[in-house]
Amino acid sequence: MEKKTLQHEIVDSMREIVFGLEDSLVSTLGTITGIAVGTNSQYIVILSGLVLIASEATSMAAGSYLSTKHAREAERLFHERKGLDHHEEATHPMRAALVMGVFYLVGGIVPLLFYFLLPVSQAVVPAIIVTALCLFAVGVWAASFTRTSKIKSGIEMVAVSLAAALIGYLIGHAVSETFGIEV
Repeated sequence: MEKKTLQHEIVDSMREIVFGLEDSLVSTLGTITGIAVGTNSQYIVILSGLVLIASEATSMAAGSYLSTKHAREAERLFHERKGLDHHEEATHPMRAALVMGVFYLVGGIVPLLFYFLLPVSQAVVPAIIVTALCLFAVGVWAASFTRTSKIKSGIEMVAVSLAAALIGYLIGHAVSETFGIEV
């Protein structure tokens, strides 16, 4: 059995890397943007962001472990029933879980970082801009492995993903207006 190159290892974990980064950037940005707009409380935004990132990273890692484990078993049984040769080349469930969890944690820190450094009213815009740039970079990076347009992939990642931030903003604004909270 030949030793895998770093590029091969990355391709093997591409789903977990992209999914972990994208989902964390988007869900963290959407959640903390809504909470920031709805409360204007640095403490609440940071607490919520940390709780979200920790619980979601754990959940995503567990989901990645379980789905990878079940997919491998289903593939093995399918090949066995059809009398086909089966080679265990798929990602190991523990590796999938670790990669997903780590990249989820890394992605979630990006939008939250600004709330540690700036007052809430000043942190929203830089958090959105830098997260959008990171999403664009993830799209461009993923396209470098798939021979698709890097610019198109980056724009698609940003456009699809930033809808969550908009939804979070709208909900935070609507709730603060409904309850008469001055922010």
